[in-house]
Amino acid sequence: MEHRAEMWKTMRWVVGAVAIISGLYFLAVQPLERALSNTKASVVHGLKEVLGAITNRDTHVVEGRAEIVETAEISELALLEMRMSATRTIEKSENFSLLPLGTKKLIVRGHYQVKGGYRLKDGVSLRMEKGKPVARFPKAEVLSVELIDFDVLSEDSGWLNKVQPADRAQILRELRNQMREEAEHSGLLDTVEGTLRTRLRDLLGAEYVTVEQTLP
Repeated sequence: MEHRAEMWKTMRWVVGAVAIISGLYFLAVQPLERALSNTKASVVHGLKEVLGAITNRDTHVVEGRAEIVETAEISELALLEMRMSATRTIEKSENFSLLPLGTKKLIVRGHYQVKGGYRLKDGVSLRMEKGKPVARFPKAEVLSVELIDFDVLSEDSGWLNKVQPADRAQILRELRNQMREEAEHSGLLDTVEGTLRTRLRDLLGAEYVTVEQTLP
C-alpha cells in the first residue's frame, strides 16, 4: 500500500509538472514565437519597400528576401549625372599617285551629359543576413553619353585634301566612344556604387550595407 501511495504521488507530481510546462508554453513561448514571426515579416516587408523605393520597380518577397519583379524589359537606375568634356584630333594625309594632296587636320572638343548607374535585371535583391542588410546589384556602368555641344578648336585643310562633313561625323563618333572610356576610368562608377550604399543605409537606417555583384 505504501508503495502504491508513493507511485500515485509521483504521478500527480508528473501530471502537475506537465500542466505547468504546458501553461508556460501557451502563456509565454507561443506569444514569443508569434512576436518573432511578426517581427521577421515586418523586416522583410521593409526590405521590399526599400528595394522598391531605390529601383522604382515593383518588388516581391521570395524565400525571405525582396526581389524586383521580372519583366521583359531591362530598366535603368541612374544615380549620377555629370557634365564632362573630351577633345579629339584627326589628321589625314592624301596622295594622288606620287602627288601629295596635302594634310587635313581637325580638332574638336565635345561637351557631354554622362549618366552612371545600373541596368536592372533579374537577380537584383535585398535581404537580411545575420542581422545585416545585403543587397545584390549588377556592376555599375555608364548608362548614356549624350552630346550637348561641341567646339571646333582647329580645322585645317590641305590644298586638295579638304575637311569634309564625313570627317566631322567621324570625329564626333570617336569622341563619344572616347568620352565613355574616359568616364569609366574617371572614378564615376566608384561614386555610383558609393551613392547606392548611402541610399540603402539611409532608407534602412543601417550603419553598414553589403552590396554583392550579380553574375553577368
